[in-house]
Amino acid sequence: MCSVPLTSVLLLFELTKDYRILLPLMGAVGLAIWVPSVANQGKESDSSEGRSTGRGYSSLSPSDRKTTEGAWRHTDNSNSLELSVIENPDHKSFLDEETILEELKVFRVMSKNYVKVSLGTSLREARKILKDSHQNCLMVVDEDEFLAGILTQGDIRGYLSSKVSTILDENTCPVSSVCTKKITYRGQERGLLTCYPDATVGVAKELMEARGVKQLPVVKRGEASHKGKKRKVVGLLHYDSIWTFLRDEMSRRRSMINERRKDKYEEVGAANGH
Repeated sequence: MCSVPLTSVLLLFELTKDYRILLPLMGAVGLAIWVPSVANQGKESDSSEGRSTGRGYSSLSPSDRKTTEGAWRHTDNSNSLELSVIENPDHKSFLDEETILEELKVFRVMSKNYVKVSLGTSLREARKILKDSHQNCLMVVDEDEFLAGILTQGDIRGYLSSKVSTILDENTCPVSSVCTKKITYRGQERGLLTCYPDATVGVAKELMEARGVKQLPVVKRGEASHKGKKRKVVGLLHYDSIWTFLRDEMSRRRSMINERRKDKYEEVGAANGH
């Protein structure tokens, strides 16, 4: 009766010849259809959960997100993690700013468009170079091309407002007397604040915020000067560039999610014969 309800109604009406039986009969047939459908639905959901746990799909945990770069891209097979992210309705792990910054390396964000000047360059010449190159800082290097300091607009303003400027003319004052070569940390002088290309952007960002700087020289790892801990500069990380890159990366990931969701819906539609 449950599989052919209309036939059952017509057959019973032919047997009884009484139209008053139609309403209670239709109610009974509807109830007979509804009860087994609810029971079958519960069984199907249980079996689907059992099948899904064996496919190797994994979800991101806070500890997983902060392992190695690219760990979020795959688990046992190349698409496992991406599929689990798409299934997550809010995509918190995939679109989390802190997670992205911890995965991102400095070399992807740093600028290679920087200007170097020698220690003996006059302050007047350095100011002209800054203006002509539309830069907000200059990398100061020694005779061996190792980073010796960084000259910023703040350094120049500090010099011009000090009494030293009345003694040393900017035409003859070398940038070595004005540029930042050391920092003071907990009352002690430290070397110039730098980072490596393979450092995470999250760490570099925290370092810049802690010291209140907007530019961070990026130096080459493993090639130090014999005269000290100086290293060759390979790039410059701008604080503003971090947020620009992060905004673009978030947009790219949202587009990726939308594309994968679209592909998934198309696959489901094709499987259902639509």
